[in-house]
Amino acid sequence: MTKENKEKVGFFKRAYLAMKDFEQYGIFGAENISIAIKYLLKMMLIFVIVVAGIFIYQFHTYFQEALNYFNDNINELHFAEGSLEINQGQTLEIRNDHSILPYLTIDTDATEEQIQDYTKKLSGYETGMLILGDKIIYKNELLAQQMEYHYKDILQNYPISEFDKQGVLDFVSQIDKVSLYISLFIVMIIYLYIIYLASTFVDVVMLAVLGFIVARIAGMKIRFKATFNIGIYALTLPLLLNLIYVVVNSLTGFTIQYFSWMYTTISYIYVIVAILMIKADFINKQAELMKIIEEQERVRQEMKLREEQKKREEAKKEKKENKDNENKEENNKEEKKKTRKKEKEETGLSGDGLAPQEATKLQNNE
Repeated sequence: MTKENKEKVGFFKRAYLAMKDFEQYGIFGAENISIAIKYLLKMMLIFVIVVAGIFIYQFHTYFQEALNYFNDNINELHFAEGSLEINQGQTLEIRNDHSILPYLTIDTDATEEQIQDYTKKLSGYETGMLILGDKIIYKNELLAQQMEYHYKDILQNYPISEFDKQGVLDFVSQIDKVSLYISLFIVMIIYLYIIYLASTFVDVVMLAVLGFIVARIAGMKIRFKATFNIGIYALTLPLLLNLIYVVVNSLTGFTIQYFSWMYTTISYIYVIVAILMIKADFINKQAELMKIIEEQERVRQEMKLREEQKKREEAKKEKKENKDNENKEENNKEEKKKTRKKEKEETGLSGDGLAPQEATKLQNNE
């Protein structure tokens, strides 16, 4: 597969290969880091869109439940001059671990001692709110400490001087819920994308370091860029499982203890197995290369022997031809001698056409 073809592999096919085929991790590790980062950005965007959609669904559900609760349980509500009164003399306390706001207490007549008791209870929850006579105390998982918002400070930014229960209901009925949900959805996507991307990037770096160490232990010299790419693709299955878990947990309240450990363990296993598969593939390719080299050497030796044998045969043939030519010449000479002798015997003449006596005489005169 060429580099150009690798870049053309679609996102969903990459995700499928990252979960199913460990042999592909060698190819993923050899790619440009920009390709892996683009894959991570797309993967996190899909994750965040689904989570934000679930949040909007929950927000709509809890908003309707809160509105119904407000209608049924809030009999008296009056706000004036920075002071709030709700069901005078009564305390409303709501605890729901599966709600966006797991802890909510409304007591506008609470004393300082009661407020301290409420704040201690609030500290036991990741997210919660206290609605008091002169302020709101709020806490969520991202805040290091509880935050207090006094009504008088809020009034400086909003021109609201007084309202009652019916005023709240009228205000809620005038809200364009579609625009509200769309705006909230966009805000949640941006917010969650930043949070989850930063967290996932830290996980990728940790996986890259693990892969680099495992590769060194296995006797392989792999660049950190390659292990970084492998770390990104190793998070594919854990992120998918995390997304499924978020959906199921949000809709049913089903929880898995130590799910975060399982999430981390799966990604670590993927990195280790991918490195070992690359090592095994490297060893197999080395063995195949050695076999090819040995076969090439064997073929070369055979060709060399054939060339030498051919040269010997050609030399032997040439020697035989020379010997045959020599024998042929000798035979020709013998034939000529025999022919002359035969002619001499038949004609009584010498080889120059003279009778033997004349030839002798001619020789003596000379």
